[in-house]
Amino acid sequence: MNIRKLLARPKVFNRVFDISPQLFIQLSQELKPKWQEAAQRRKKGEGRERAEGGGRKLVLSFEEALAMHLLYIRAYAPYVFIGTIFRIDDATVTRYFQRLRPIVASKMKKIIIEQIPISQEEILDLIADATEQETERRKGSGYSGKKKRQTVKTQIVVDVQGRIKHISQSMPGNMHDKKLYDQTGVKADLGDLGYLGTNMRLPFKSSKLCKLTKKQKKYNLAHSRRRIVVEHVFAHLKQFKILANRFRNNLAYYNDIFMTVAGLYNMRRV
Repeated sequence: MNIRKLLARPKVFNRVFDISPQLFIQLSQELKPKWQEAAQRRKKGEGRERAEGGGRKLVLSFEEALAMHLLYIRAYAPYVFIGTIFRIDDATVTRYFQRLRPIVASKMKKIIIEQIPISQEEILDLIADATEQETERRKGSGYSGKKKRQTVKTQIVVDVQGRIKHISQSMPGNMHDKKLYDQTGVKADLGDLGYLGTNMRLPFKSSKLCKLTKKQKKYNLAHSRRRIVVEHVFAHLKQFKILANRFRNNLAYYNDIFMTVAGLYNMRRV
């Protein structure tokens, strides 16, 4: 894949990576020093048997490695397919991702989605919701009675403009939304019926014995129109197939990947 040629075609680049060439260059410039620092630490690490400069040589430039990582989380194609595009084998793809993933996720967490205290005024504009993703039966997943399968759950908090303000740690899918909300310690103003028992504003719930009044239906309609923002955010995040398809990777990396996708989303909203 010729990254330089793609950068000269903004529409194609955006459709492939879901990020503009300008934002890609900016991200690359911010992350490259961290990549170089990590490489130096590996060369001088304790227990290294090879002399400095020995071992496998990097085939891809940092820009190509970053593009490969973005393409993977966008398409969630097998390593063999990704490696074929970049003319490397799947084992080499794994090594690149192991080195690049924590660097990208750390940058997104510290700069793109800064989890800082939120003022009382800002809380009135925040909406919380959780999403579940199917996964294989592994440590860190749980059986979801709602989805009828093994899932992992992550909560996000967004403002009325759709900017992501907070991301929870990813938990097994059998954890209740309210419990996850209580554990995160964040505050939001609006939520769905999964947050019964919190101080958030929730819609009215109907039952066979207690039908909703016209006033309650009108309130629920206004509530859903305001809360739909968080559903739009989830819809955009799941355009990255790594968050939409059945998750096949190690769940220890799931939150890093979710953070990376959310950070890319926030970058586009600046």
